[in-house]
Amino acid sequence: MRLFVSVDYEGIWGVPSWEFMKTEEAKQLLHKELNVLLKSIEEVDANAYVLMVDSHSRGDNICRSMLETSSVKLDLISGYPRPNYMMTGIDNSFDGVMFVGYHTKAGGWGAMDHSYSSSTIYRVLINGKEVGESTINGFLAHYHGVPVILVSGSEELEEEIKENLPEAVFHATNKTWSRFSAQSYHDALMTLAEKVHQALQNAKQLKDSSITKIGEATFTVEFLNRLAADVTSELPFVKRLSSRTIEFTMSDYDQAFHAFQAIVFMASSAMRL
Repeated sequence: MRLFVSVDYEGIWGVPSWEFMKTEEAKQLLHKELNVLLKSIEEVDANAYVLMVDSHSRGDNICRSMLETSSVKLDLISGYPRPNYMMTGIDNSFDGVMFVGYHTKAGGWGAMDHSYSSSTIYRVLINGKEVGESTINGFLAHYHGVPVILVSGSEELEEEIKENLPEAVFHATNKTWSRFSAQSYHDALMTLAEKVHQALQNAKQLKDSSITKIGEATFTVEFLNRLAADVTSELPFVKRLSSRTIEFTMSDYDQAFHAFQAIVFMASSAMRL
């Protein structure tokens, strides 16, 4: 079995804030959760191949030496910038995609809510529907014909997953009390192991079933600051809707995803002008 694992940080068990992520304790919690994931995969398929992508900030959070595997073949992608950012390396050779440590979209109820850039983006819509990183990334997996089999993270994320990635098994690590306060569930790591087993069993059927792929995609991006729209609206395929909002349409979701990544990068760079 070939598995693609995209790892964010905000939805990791026991992590309530970006400030806390700077601590050694946060790093220990991140790797503890990832090792539970890897061990659980190994229990189902000892010969599995896992491509793990460090998908938080600059991709320098996961330490290869702290990951424990005995038979699973593990590759790790780190660093930034890179193609497809949180989804670097995805293609149709994978049997399933897993999102670990994921969080709610900007304006959602989960801790540290944001959509790709907490300092730049107010909200993102695809074909008129407001979405977060899970959906944006999940639709790229679908484009390649790969099901999203597991999403683990903030409890408040479940509604978006059920609506947009219904094939995925959802696992809640934390309950949110405020944007920078979360309650970590005492049994979250034990239930993660159970959910991984369930997801891998489901994957055997899902890979052969038809996955609904998004065709033409219209991205509407509302920024926090008009400067981001000033800069990104210079792209010839972008339409300016308002002082802070742009929109573009692509007939191919892969192209739309690449365009969105470029826009996020440009917008973030513009904020340093």
